[in-house]
Amino acid sequence: MSIYKIPLKFKAGEFKFDEIDTVVGECLALDYDNEYQLITYNVPLYGGEARLYTVPRELMPEALTAMYDSNGDIERVELAGKRLIYIYYKHVMAPERVILKFIKAEADQISDMIIKRKQTLARIFIEKFYDGEAVDIAVKTATAEELQAVIDEYDGKNTAADNSGNFPIENRLELDCETLGVMLMCTNSLLKNRLFDKAAETFAERIKSRVLKKVNATEDFKFISEEYD
Repeated sequence: MSIYKIPLKFKAGEFKFDEIDTVVGECLALDYDNEYQLITYNVPLYGGEARLYTVPRELMPEALTAMYDSNGDIERVELAGKRLIYIYYKHVMAPERVILKFIKAEADQISDMIIKRKQTLARIFIEKFYDGEAVDIAVKTATAEELQAVIDEYDGKNTAADNSGNFPIENRLELDCETLGVMLMCTNSLLKNRLFDKAAETFAERIKSRVLKKVNATEDFKFISEEYD
């Protein structure tokens, strides 16, 4: 076990871990389990524990980078310049704004991927799950041919076509769920479920409004949003 401390107050700019003075002031303390390649930390200000899995030991702590605003207040911590480890929200309204901006950008990218397939769609499913730690929001599509194949497989039961789990995993496009998970972990625990619901709703609305304008759909097309367990 190793603990890597990153000050919440430093100086403006972006700094690698070995460039940061970790002695003075309040810090974000990253508790790293080398055996399980796991980071845990108590979220500053809001409390609660954050957990990040599969953090390569060969990257710790040298690949950690902290970003500070013009006042020297921490903004975020990343690993290898791309993986979000921690994000600081400056006020109570910030988490929703930041999360929804992220969700819309992810939805736009996924919408473009679906549109580029140039398929006639019979179903679009929004799959979602959140248990307070694990996060999942994704789209799964199905063509008329895939729909009929599922109905045939289930002896003519049309209801089988409304279950996303019956369609190929290759049809599934998920957003960056780990980043969303960190964003949720770093906010007030009382807000997490509401923010996840808002994120999932916004994602579904964005996909529906963008994709249905630009793809062909069957007469029996359905847009289904469902939570799995």
